[in-house]
Amino acid sequence: MLYAKVNSDGEIVDVDTSQSAEYTLLVAPNEPTVANILANKLAEKNTDTQEILSSSDSEMMRVLEDLIDLLSEKRLIQFTELPLAAQKKLLGRKWVRGVHNGQDDSLMIDSSFNKDDDALI
Repeated sequence: MLYAKVNSDGEIVDVDTSQSAEYTLLVAPNEPTVANILANKLAEKNTDTQEILSSSDSEMMRVLEDLIDLLSEKRLIQFTELPLAAQKKLLGRKWVRGVHNGQDDSLMIDSSFNKDDDALI
C-alpha cells in the first residue's frame, strides 16, 4: 500500500509505504503521478527493481503462508490437497518460525485470542 503526501492544492508531491500525519492519502502505484514519483525515487537511489522484488519475497511468502493457514482453518482448502513438496516446505518453514520466535506469530491471528480455550482473553 502506498500513501501520498499532498500539497495545499491537493496535488501529490511524494509517496511512502507507511501512513503518517503527512502521508494520509491511499493511492494506487499505477496512477500516473504516483508512478512518476516512484520511478524518480528508484532512479535517485539507483535501485534495481529486481533487488526490490527479492527483498519483498520473504514478506510475501509469509503472507502466503498465513493465507494458506487461514483457508485451511476455514476448511476452504485442505492442507493435504497441496502438493507434497509444498506441504513439506510450508511445514518446515512453520517449524523454523516457531523455533526462531518461540511462538506462532501469525499475521492473521489476533494476539488477544487464546487458541486453547477458544475464548477472548
